[in-house]
Amino acid sequence: MILQKYSLQTRLTLLVLSAVLLFSLMASYESYKNAILEADETFDAQLVQFAQNMVVMAAYSMDDDEKDSPLPPHIHKYQQTLAFQVTLNTKQPPRILIRSNNFSRILPSQMPPEGFSSIEANGGHWRFFRLRDEQDIFDVLVGQNDEARNELAQQIAWHNIAPFLFGLPLLAFFTMLAIHFGLRPLRKLTESLRQLSPEQLSPVIVQDAPKEIAPVVDALNILLGRIAKTIENERRFTADAAHELRTPIAALHAQVQAAQLSDSKAERIECLNKALQGANRMAHLVGQLLTLSRVDELSFPINLEPVDLVELTRECCAELAENALSKKIEIGFMPEARPVFSGSPDMLRIMFRNLLDNAIRYTPAGGCVEVGLHITENGRQAEVEIADSGIGVSDAQLASLGQRFNRINPSATNGVGLGLSIVQRIAEVHRAKVAFNRAAKLGGLNVKVCFPLQ
Repeated sequence: MILQKYSLQTRLTLLVLSAVLLFSLMASYESYKNAILEADETFDAQLVQFAQNMVVMAAYSMDDDEKDSPLPPHIHKYQQTLAFQVTLNTKQPPRILIRSNNFSRILPSQMPPEGFSSIEANGGHWRFFRLRDEQDIFDVLVGQNDEARNELAQQIAWHNIAPFLFGLPLLAFFTMLAIHFGLRPLRKLTESLRQLSPEQLSPVIVQDAPKEIAPVVDALNILLGRIAKTIENERRFTADAAHELRTPIAALHAQVQAAQLSDSKAERIECLNKALQGANRMAHLVGQLLTLSRVDELSFPINLEPVDLVELTRECCAELAENALSKKIEIGFMPEARPVFSGSPDMLRIMFRNLLDNAIRYTPAGGCVEVGLHITENGRQAEVEIADSGIGVSDAQLASLGQRFNRINPSATNGVGLGLSIVQRIAEVHRAKVAFNRAAKLGGLNVKVCFPLQ
């Protein structure tokens, strides 16, 4: 649009003045039409009054002589020229008693009908009024040029609109001044935003913000809070990831050096095995970091589709069955219902795999993992529970579960402390809730994920 290259103040000023000018033109047009209508009504009434007066005058000054009555000069600018003629019908043929000296120049070819009529005569448009008295003695014809009417109507309309047109520049000045002061909160908001930096995203404060600006300021503050939180998470994630990667890399480097310096084949094999374990742990850590980075970018709503929770959970159990068998861990799946949940199958598969992998890692050889699925009594939630017979978690440690790079017992497993963080993030995106408790029956950890079905 043409206005896009102008400032908001200029746009508002032009739009307001355009609206006012358009309204003024419409009002002027209506004023002109009304002036014409009122002038016609007034002059028609004058013609009727004049014709009636001529009848009375003719009755008192009737004689047989035809007279031309000269018109006096104008003494007022709004005084208009009239043409009139009074005819005596008692004579045969009818005789003209009196008429104006300009009537012969505008006399129509035939007499107009009684009442009002409009006729082109003498190069102009004339308005006539013909009147006969009750005894049909006098026939009065009075005419008036429409040019005089239009001129008077135009003068009236111009006098009505002229003050506004001449005052338009003054109106524009005060309009610009009012808009300038009205946009002061926006300038304050702009100045506040310019002072922000990625290192300091403090909330924006605009004193006495109007109702139209306050929601914008609130939305900006919410957005700034999210950005600040995201930046802080990225910084913490980068620092933690660097710290977690530094340890296995250093261990891998030390084991490879030890294998190079060792003269014993057995020692070299042992060092290489430890290096391989470190490489596997580092590969697992990198995979978890990539997954966490992926789920951190998710926001609700995601691409949703119907998900059969029973089938999805069974698939995850089958995928991790080999890991469980290597530790002689039994996985039991006991679904009590078959709910269908709207979500992302890929993200939910990552969630259940992490929960099952975490349970298998922290469960000693020969233990068991139980997976349950049921619907709450009100039918509004589907609950998936995964319990294990692992080392368990103390009541004091339950509150810290889900924190990134937090491992309850680092010596008991080669985990990286990101699995439950990934689970919580995916649950948050799906508006689900995760609860951690001690498994009453098996003695290990019990994780319950509640999915809203409505």
